Amino acid sequence: MLIPKELITKAKDKLGDEAAFRIAEYFDVELDEKNLKCCCFKHEETAPSMIWNPKNKSFHCFGCSANFSILDLYMEQGLTFVEAIEKLFEETGIKHRFGEKGMKVKRDYKYPKPEINTNRKNVEEYLALRKISKETLDYCNVQEDIHKNIIFNYYNSNDVLMLMKYRPARKVSKDETKIWCQKDADTIPLLFNMNRIDPTQPLLITEGCIDCLSAIEAGFKNVVSVPFGANNYSWIEENWEWLEQFDKIIIWSDNDDAGFQMKQNIIPRLGEWRCYVVEMPEEIRWEDKKYKINDINVLLYRCGKEEVLNYINNASEIPVIHVKDYADIKKVDFRKLEGVKSGIKELDKHIYKFFFGCVNIITGLSGGGKSVFIDHVCIAEPINQGYKCFIFSGELAEDQFKRWLDLVLVGRRHIKVIDKHIRDIDEKMQEKVNEWIRGKLYVYDNPLDYSADSILKKMEELVRKKGVKVFVLDNLMMIDLSCTFENIYVKEKQFVNRLVNFAKKYNVLIHLVIHPRKIEGIRRLTKLDIGGSGSSTNLAHYVMGIHRVTPKESEGIQNKKGEFVVSPNPYSCMIDLFKNRPTGVQDRDFGIHFDNASYRFWTDIESLDKQFSWDKEKYEPLPDPRDDKLPFN
Repeated sequence: MLIPKELITKAKDKLGDEAAFRIAEYFDVELDEKNLKCCCFKHEETAPSMIWNPKNKSFHCFGCSANFSILDLYMEQGLTFVEAIEKLFEETGIKHRFGEKGMKVKRDYKYPKPEINTNRKNVEEYLALRKISKETLDYCNVQEDIHKNIIFNYYNSNDVLMLMKYRPARKVSKDETKIWCQKDADTIPLLFNMNRIDPTQPLLITEGCIDCLSAIEAGFKNVVSVPFGANNYSWIEENWEWLEQFDKIIIWSDNDDAGFQMKQNIIPRLGEWRCYVVEMPEEIRWEDKKYKINDINVLLYRCGKEEVLNYINNASEIPVIHVKDYADIKKVDFRKLEGVKSGIKELDKHIYKFFFGCVNIITGLSGGGKSVFIDHVCIAEPINQGYKCFIFSGELAEDQFKRWLDLVLVGRRHIKVIDKHIRDIDEKMQEKVNEWIRGKLYVYDNPLDYSADSILKKMEELVRKKGVKVFVLDNLMMIDLSCTFENIYVKEKQFVNRLVNFAKKYNVLIHLVIHPRKIEGIRRLTKLDIGGSGSSTNLAHYVMGIHRVTPKESEGIQNKKGEFVVSPNPYSCMIDLFKNRPTGVQDRDFGIHFDNASYRFWTDIESLDKQFSWDKEKYEPLPDPRDDKLPFN
């Protein structure tokens, strides 16, 4: 349920300063009625530092930085956010329908069964050791099951229990399962504590439930935690409309590689303009001692509530202007950076992987293998590695594209040959592939608008809303750059530059196909043969060409003595790596085989017979296809 923020603001304004008196009365603190200030009820003090802000209708403590509004009061008294809003609206005469509150709307969803165990002794004792109080557990409805495990209840914004996660109420060893969901219940990527969040206030996003509890314990209650770990981003798409309400979002992830990647991936999707980041040092000096700080709970345990609030309130704004002090640039091991393996061993040996934040230009003559390279390397491999993809294919009909890609995905052992040349996929295997790839590959489907602006707009929507990480544009010639013959090269340069900026901003990988210039005859291409503006290849991070080996090249060239002047080329295709900015290894070429049956590139039987993750069966090894007498080889 999304309640318009303007209605919430209107209700707060109607209640006005009366809210300050109610809050002071509840906490039994003396309120200076003229200046509307009092001693903070969140920490001990003798001089008033809690001051009422008449603009946003909430208290702010200038001592511990705590904030508190009338809605916080109602939730302090045991109400959820929807219940608190409903009460405030009734008091102020604001009309709104709350018909969705508590309604189960997913028909086939297996809702978790609430567990009621009045004895929470073990959970309370364990979390007390981590400085989490009984009051915070009550606030978030944290419970204990019959096996003495912690229960974290996940409610949606309508107060419906949708997910239950469990954790042992003790220290967990490295080899032990740390978190699990309720057996026989469905799971949905909701945010923990989202039913107690005020969308008119800044939202804090943390990694784990205990981090979320730690922020609440410190006094910052507009906080949620992600459901399935730092590097699972399905919660963004699931809660998209809910997240769009917030004007300010603060990210506080753990001090490790996963936490770094979390920030890198979610900030572009949530919007840099509203995101702030808590930069926590790996080590902190506190009371003449040094402590390693990995997460919020450790900071709470070592340094206390006020220090946690201090970090939240001093979160760093994402710079609008992308400049920084050189001395602040951290050394990064590029091998740890996120990217996509090509699946071709010889290529990966040179580039290591296609790193996110980069643009790759692919070229080749017609029929040279570009489409196969795209299907296999740019789409099938990324999806198999867990990344969602998008393709704009201006020339290839969608049914033909699907036929070719499906061949790559199923592999030659599931392909039948009909009439010596038609490839047919086993029906059961086809169904498995369709189910596996659903929601992982998006195809541009607006034949009436191939404009660069429309394609880039759709790309932005997909990266932010769906979490797409790999984009394929096939090809530049089919994209409408709104240019004339006279300024086409300028427009091409501008477009490629937009792609480079897009890749950096959203930390994604973009493959752009550019046809070569007109050349005489069939020959290996060079970087200078790539069509369009020469600036395109200068801007790109990778540039590569795909060349199909000709019959003459396969035969080689002999002199009159029968000696080979040019040795026969034993491969089907050659890949020319013209440019490779990330690792610096470039101007290399290597051969690969092409399998006509499965439309796959391969270098050995292992790569030819690779099973994508949809296929869990075990098979006998395939024979070498060069010894195979199938008619299409």
